[in-house]
Amino acid sequence: MDQNSISCAILSLSAPALTFIQDNAEAATFARKVNSYAASLRDQHPTRFGFFATLPSLTDIPACLSEIEYAFDGLDADGITLLTSYNGRYLGHPDFSSLWAELDKRNAVVFVHPSQGPVPALTEPAMPGPIIDFPHETTRAAVSMIIGNVVRDYPGVKIILSHAGGTLPYMAMRIASQAGGSPFLRNRSGEDFLSDARKFYFDLALSAYQGPFDLLKQFAARGHITYGSDFPFAKNESIKGQADFVKGVTNELDQMTRGKDDGAKADGWGIQRGNALQLFPKLAERLEKGEMDRQTNGI
Repeated sequence: MDQNSISCAILSLSAPALTFIQDNAEAATFARKVNSYAASLRDQHPTRFGFFATLPSLTDIPACLSEIEYAFDGLDADGITLLTSYNGRYLGHPDFSSLWAELDKRNAVVFVHPSQGPVPALTEPAMPGPIIDFPHETTRAAVSMIIGNVVRDYPGVKIILSHAGGTLPYMAMRIASQAGGSPFLRNRSGEDFLSDARKFYFDLALSAYQGPFDLLKQFAARGHITYGSDFPFAKNESIKGQADFVKGVTNELDQMTRGKDDGAKADGWGIQRGNALQLFPKLAERLEKGEMDRQTNGI
């Protein structure tokens, strides 16, 4: 973090999360241990870390609801991590409606990370799934949440799609133009599909390069792009290069919008810091308190 000028990070357990544990009771116990440990790291370093809580597999909804209650009410989690699919069901599946209702009630932030989908990866070993297939899985999950009305029925939930939304910014217009008004999109128009797609938030993990960033900047709503590193899965040299890119483009955005009354903030549309602080008010409070303490103590 220090090497790349990252002052604070939100911790999360990536794919496969706890889906490798077949026994539901064991998965619930493991989730509690993971979340308690993440909370302890946050408590030891309150201005350096927040965390997304891990859930047992969504094949056990009652256990997930119990862990959501404990994570938010007992541990003050900053949000929840979900995978793109569970046992062949993407996140817009009606089986998950009670989960979304609880998250909506809490105005929760949900971080969606891709995992291996219901169809086995049909790639050669030289084309590993996490590099080739994961972006497509994110898009499938996003479309599932749109046609399953998750983004409309649960507006209190703020959903972050990792890796710049996978291929969604590239595919969205194709989907809207070819499937708008069709049963595939549950008869919603192409314009409505695009409007729903822009309700998502997007992090820049493994995507902070000129081409993907330019596309995402055109697609995403203002205030809906955040920085992401994908550490420790991304190589450190890759993280450094992408962090430097984000600093550069946000400086350019500052220069372009400085003095213009268009809602732009310092920090290049809030991409480096401001948008995240809007998403995570508890983290913002801790950082503000930490800064006040440093000033008081003359640090």
